[in-house]
Amino acid sequence: MERIKRRLVLPGEEVAVIEEFIGKNNTYVAEGRVLSKIIGLVDYDLEDRIAVVNPLKKLSLPQKNDIVYAIVTRVKDIAASLEIFYVENHNRYFHPPLSATLHVMNVSTSYVKVLYDVLGYGDIVRAKILVGKTPPYVLSLKGREFGVIYSNCPYCMTPLKRRGFTLFCPRCKRTTRRKISMTHYLLK
Repeated sequence: MERIKRRLVLPGEEVAVIEEFIGKNNTYVAEGRVLSKIIGLVDYDLEDRIAVVNPLKKLSLPQKNDIVYAIVTRVKDIAASLEIFYVENHNRYFHPPLSATLHVMNVSTSYVKVLYDVLGYGDIVRAKILVGKTPPYVLSLKGREFGVIYSNCPYCMTPLKRRGFTLFCPRCKRTTRRKISMTHYLLK
């Protein structure tokens, strides 16, 4: 099998024309030209007439069962939107963060009617990825080690401290219910 190998290409750069080669991985066709989707090295297979662009650096996105840290950006009755900023398994931060969702049925093994009972805006959670190879990921908070690890008081914005299974505000003396990570909550 004869190959011409290792030419650097940028996104949008022409790799070949469709009369010469068929574009495979990381390529697309526009106006009869095979173009690169990514920065990478192009491989030409002269026998099968295939052009493939291999990335210079593999992007390691979170996978199923990875443990992630995310901030709650939106809460509705049955679903919440979150932004993943850290993957614990790979010790990797993401900037900009990756989008994720949390459904009410993935919060606890016991019945939860609405997410407002267990989450609040701006809460930082430790979660497990249930579904997804690419964003938006589906998260789960089931288990004692998963849940809110940091939260602010919804009334005065003071960081809440854990007291048993609830969170307590030292400034305004109110308690707030959350699905707390029993092993990882930051303020005790």
